[in-house]
Amino acid sequence: MLRARRLASAVVAASLAVGGLSACRSESSVAAYMGSAGEITEQELDKVWNEAYDTLTDQARAEAAEAEKAQRETEKKREEAGEEVTPAPTITAERAQVPFTRTQVLQALVGHEIYARLADKHAVRLPADVPYEQFAAEKKLPADSTYAKLYIENYYLRGLLTQSLVSTATPTDQDMRFVYDQLTANGGVEPGQDYATWRSAQGEQNLQAVAAAARLREEVRATADELRVKLNPRYAFDLTVLGVEGETGALDLLTADFDDRWSVPVADAS
Repeated sequence: MLRARRLASAVVAASLAVGGLSACRSESSVAAYMGSAGEITEQELDKVWNEAYDTLTDQARAEAAEAEKAQRETEKKREEAGEEVTPAPTITAERAQVPFTRTQVLQALVGHEIYARLADKHAVRLPADVPYEQFAAEKKLPADSTYAKLYIENYYLRGLLTQSLVSTATPTDQDMRFVYDQLTANGGVEPGQDYATWRSAQGEQNLQAVAAAARLREEVRATADELRVKLNPRYAFDLTVLGVEGETGALDLLTADFDDRWSVPVADAS
C-alpha cells in the first residue's frame, strides 16, 4: 500500500510532457524539436530501443544456450549411469521483451536535456559513484544501454534538484489535494479518511517535499518554454516531479505537463 508518509522519500521519482508543434513543422520523422538543442528524430528513438532489444536478445540466447548445455550434460550422465533417457526438447530463447517504449525513450532524452540545464543553473552535479549497474538491475534494464544511463541520471538529477529547492514554503492546497486524490485512487490513504484529516496529518517534511516538487515543476516548464520544445503528439508524456513506488509500480503524484503539441493527427506510437 502507498502511504502519505513516503512522500518525502519520493522526491526523486520523475517523468515530462512538453510542448507542441505547429502544422507547418509536422515532419513525421521528428519526435521533438528542442530549439537550440536541435531535434530528436524517430530514428534516434528506434536506435535506442533497438540497442536494448539486441542486448536482451543476446542475453536470452546466451542463457538458453547455457541451459541447453546443462540439460544435455545431465542427460549424458544419466545415460552413463544406465538410465534410459528420452532427450528433452531443445531449449530456445524466448523473444526479448524491452521494458520500455519509444515514448519513454523520448521522455528520457527530453528530460535529460532539461534536467542538465537546470543542474547547471543550480550548480547541481551527479555524484561520482552513481550505481548504474545496480540501479539498472533493480529496474530490469540492460545495464550498458543508452536508455538505462539516461533513466538513471534523470532519476538522480530530479532528486538532487528537488533537494536544492526545498524551503519552508507551504504547498498550495490545489497541489495537496491532487496528491491526496492520486493516493486515494490507488489505496494510499486510509479508507474513509477525508482530505482535511489527511492534510492535517502531514508532517513538515512531507509538506516541504510537495512544495519543492511544485517548484521543480515550474522550473521544468520554464526551461521547456525557453527551449521552445515542441513534441509530436504520438509521443505525448508528462514529467513526474513527485511520485512513490507501490506494490504495483510507480505512482505519479505531481507532474509537469505541456499541452501545446503538434496538431497533425498520427497513429499511436509504441
